Amino acid sequence: MSIVARFAGGSARRHYRRRGYQVFREVFPVPEVEAIAQLTRDLVPSYSGELRRQDGRFALHDFFPDTRLVRNSLLHPHVSLPAPLDELRDRLCRLVTAPALGHRLRQLDGVSHYIVHQTLLFLAAQTTELHLDSWSLDTAPLGHSHTVWIPLQDLDHRSGVPSVIPWPPGRVVTEQELGLQTVGSCDERYERYHTALRAKLLSGSPEAITPLLRRGDLVVWASLTPHFTLPAHASPVERLSLQVLIRPAKNRWGDFLIQPFDKTSLQLKPVNERFSVRILT
Repeated sequence: MSIVARFAGGSARRHYRRRGYQVFREVFPVPEVEAIAQLTRDLVPSYSGELRRQDGRFALHDFFPDTRLVRNSLLHPHVSLPAPLDELRDRLCRLVTAPALGHRLRQLDGVSHYIVHQTLLFLAAQTTELHLDSWSLDTAPLGHSHTVWIPLQDLDHRSGVPSVIPWPPGRVVTEQELGLQTVGSCDERYERYHTALRAKLLSGSPEAITPLLRRGDLVVWASLTPHFTLPAHASPVERLSLQVLIRPAKNRWGDFLIQPFDKTSLQLKPVNERFSVRILT
């Protein structure tokens, strides 16, 4: 590795450890990203069957009124799309397990192998409140899982892009610290926790970072980094993008409440030197 590459990697790691996010430019070949975007536009809205959605259930497309924009995002499209969407599925899998992505992640934490746990393919701009991805996936101990957000088209300030609040990756704000009881269902605790966390963070008028991204770029944030989506200027509007939850293979996995969360049904498939993918059961 060259001195320049080592310096760049060290700078990225220091930034990530201090602020909990990192933007990488020109990671993926633009023609490949363009091909995925065009397949998404051409094939997904016209598919008439049920597909796995963000809530984990299979359902038909839910179009925004008077549009062909699909608002119920696709879950695990890198492994679960059927024919005639198999070319899109295979291209997505190659993208989220690309050696270039593994190299960037290794700059942040020094790990040599990663597990792709979940992908979400968004076809239109979403609106999400400030939250932590740790509640969906994390490591044991907390804070070492990554969210990779990949635009499939050029995005500007009008596009409904994600925004992060800089946050040290290992800094856990517990329910106890927020004065909350640890009772009730996971959904109830999630709502109470995030309501209290938003009040705590926003009372301090924190800095919010909104990276404007082009095809080939990506942004990574840590599982404990608070983030949200800015509203798009026009709604509904196309915003093709991919969110990927990735865990270092050396870490046991869990979530915010269960440490660790070692389901015996978890199956992994090695893809290349850098990545394995979670196989759905």
